[in-house]
Amino acid sequence: MVWTALTGPGQTAGYLYGLAAHSTWVPGHPIEFRVGGRGGPIGRVLRARCGERLSYLLRAGPGDSPVYLTWRLRPTPGGCTVRLEADEPDCAGSAEDAEDIWLPVLAALQTLVNPA
Repeated sequence: MVWTALTGPGQTAGYLYGLAAHSTWVPGHPIEFRVGGRGGPIGRVLRARCGERLSYLLRAGPGDSPVYLTWRLRPTPGGCTVRLEADEPDCAGSAEDAEDIWLPVLAALQTLVNPA
């Protein structure tokens, strides 16, 4: 269920600030992020192991600095533990700034896959 949420365009928009991710999820292949049906940021799949790890590069536009996202999944008796690693090498922001961006993403993903 978590893997589907990470790779399904109808679900990524629910937790990734409205970005619907469209890709084959094959390493090296592009990712097109759409917002409300319009083209948005671009990306590239770096690594994909179903149910274990998904890594990709995300850019707001062709000349913009990349963000590298790695989602690590670990099955647990009650479901799945998700760890998100976000690397923004050209960003001068603080760790708190990064948390302000990515913690809401994780919270929204948790709500999506574990509705109350």
